[in-house]
Order: sequence, then C-alpha cells, then structure tokens
Amino acid sequence: MSVSAEGFQDFETRDPDELAARLSQLFGRAQMDLRGRNAKPHWRIKHATLGDVGLFRGQYEAEFKISFPDFNAFAGSPAPLKGAGAHKIGDKEVTVSSGGGGAMLSPGGVTLHYGANFEHLSITARPAALMDKLAAMVGELRLGPLHCDPTVNGRNPHSKRLERLLQFVATEMESSSPMPPIMQSELQQAIMTSFLLANTNNYSGLLHGEHVAAAPWKVRFAEQFIEANWDQPITIEALVAATNVSARSLFSSFKAGRGYSPMDFVKRVRLGHARQKLSRPEADTSVSRVAFECGFGNPGHFAVDYHHQFGERPSETLRRGKGE
Repeated sequence: MSVSAEGFQDFETRDPDELAARLSQLFGRAQMDLRGRNAKPHWRIKHATLGDVGLFRGQYEAEFKISFPDFNAFAGSPAPLKGAGAHKIGDKEVTVSSGGGGAMLSPGGVTLHYGANFEHLSITARPAALMDKLAAMVGELRLGPLHCDPTVNGRNPHSKRLERLLQFVATEMESSSPMPPIMQSELQQAIMTSFLLANTNNYSGLLHGEHVAAAPWKVRFAEQFIEANWDQPITIEALVAATNVSARSLFSSFKAGRGYSPMDFVKRVRLGHARQKLSRPEADTSVSRVAFECGFGNPGHFAVDYHHQFGERPSETLRRGKGE
C-alpha cells in the first residue's frame, strides 16, 4: 500500500465565506452562521494528510456555527484543546469542552457550534478505509455500516492514548525532516486502530470483548512474516492475510505468549537490522541515515529505543564499526 504524507497546510482568514469554501473542499458543502453582532472573526486552520487519514487543527476567536448537510468523513477528537462548544450530530446534541469530552462525527448531517477562543486537534478518516481496518481487526470481511456514539469520554484510557498519538503525529508532521514511507503507513494504521478503540460504536463488543486465541504456530508464522518483510509497511491487514486469524486474536496471543505485541516485535527486528548496518558501516553510513532506512523517522526516538534494546547509543555502535 502506498501512503503519501503532506505537511500541514495553513489557512487563515477573517472572511466567513472563505472559511466555508475551504471547509467545503475538505468535508462537503458547508454553511456558515457567524454568532454575535459585534463579532470579530479570525479563523486559522491547519490540515495535514497521511494517506487515508488526516489531522485537522482549528483555532477560532469568534463564536460561530457551521453546518454540513452531508459530512463526508469520520472525524473527532478526545477533547478540545481549548474552549467549549455544542454540536448537533445526526439527531443528538453533544457538548464538548477542554478537560471534559469531545465529539465523534460520522458521515451525514452535522452542525458544529464553537464558542469563542476554541481550539482543537482532530483526526479525520475516509469511511471506506476505516471499514477495511475494522474488518481486519474483528476478523469479519462483510460488515454492516459503522455507527458511532457522537459523545466521547475524554478521560477514557483509549481516548487518552489517542490524544497522545495525535499530538505525536502532529509534531512529526510539523517537522521539516522527511518521514520514512514505512513510518507513514504504520502511523496511519495506528491512528485508525486507536480511533476505533477510543470511540464507542456498534462493533465495540467485538473490538473489546472476548476472542478465540490464535494457535502458537500462527504467532510463529506471523514472526516469520515480519522478519521476511521488515523493510516494508507491516499492517494489520497484512498480518491478518498472512495468518488467517483476526487481529484481536493475534495481538492477544502475542501478548500472552511473548509478552509484547506484533508491532513491538516489528520494532525489535528493525532495531536488529539497524545494529547490523551500524556494525558494518559503509563510508557514508550515519545514524540518521540508518534510522530512516529502517523505518524510524525521528533520530532522537530511534536512539532511545536503540539504547533500551542494546544498552548503548547507536553512535557508539557506529564508531566501533568504523574502528574508531
């Protein structure tokens, strides 16, 4: 699967019509309703795309409403970064506030009411891609429509995990350094997986409930698949296809039998290949180049993971490999 990442595109305006036109391009036809006779509108939005998911940061000084008769994505956040609002999603009213809870938007009719000085960081996901991820996670190829509860509990552990993930991805997308294709694909996967787990929906019982454990040989086969494809994106769909078990069963069996998840094993394998490259360097080998080649986009995080696994910094391994 090819995934292309675009950095944040910044858009700033004081014109309600310009804002409506911009949001219409992203989410379908939008209708603005500026609140307050003396309002001094100022909106800034930043949008980044990572394959089938996007990150959307909005900062709004003035109170306003915006309606989407046919919102075209799943979207939401655990809680606003600042301020409060009251949305209508389908036929349900949802109150959002920083330190409280957020909202989950589904395709269909949506009206968003933002208070003054509101700020949020939200995820967006294409419906077809999210359904494919859900099918891989629960082990069912033919699923009915996904129905999500519009209310999000921002204090839920899964919501907190999603919040941390969004902040991490936003920081990476702001960075001027390129993101390795492997990392792009797997971050997209992590966002959709965390998004489905954090938001209550009609498949939550399957996502969080009991499941049949995968046979031990399935776990060994998954490890062999990962070792053979360590330099390619390792997705839930790929593991499910290779082992013919649901992602929930496979991940649970990894935890029970190995004490770690399949993605932890992926990291261990890639760190091992990085160590080989650093131990037998070429003339132009560098820590940052090896990190990128092995799917680690952030050299600082790579160094921490490397030290944790091998007890030394990657730069020390490289110096020894060069005979220094």
